[in-house]
Amino acid sequence: MKYAMLIYGDDSAWVDLSDEDKAELRAQEMPRWLALFDELQKSDPSLAGYELDGRLTAKVVRVRNGERIVTDGPFAETKEVVGGVFVVELPDLDEAIRLAALVPTAEHGSLEIRPIVG
Repeated sequence: MKYAMLIYGDDSAWVDLSDEDKAELRAQEMPRWLALFDELQKSDPSLAGYELDGRLTAKVVRVRNGERIVTDGPFAETKEVVGGVFVVELPDLDEAIRLAALVPTAEHGSLEIRPIVG
């Protein structure tokens, strides 16, 4: 079964950091992310994972009464926004849950696991 793992976190503090501070934090967290990638690739060598650009670059598209409406976004009721996604083929939901718990963001954000239809 293929699963999408959507990574949610609060990036409000991140957007105000200097480039140097962002680089330092990335360097501190990168060993944990690399260990995660190794573990994910053991389960699915064709794993795809992507970090998304910041929410300030996002656009939301809606069509209402035949009119296209484009706004800056996302505008959610929560501070958590999608920051990345993995697409991984795994034997079952239990394995998806086990691997999601290894994502460093799970300690201060959340992961949504959804089976991919088709």
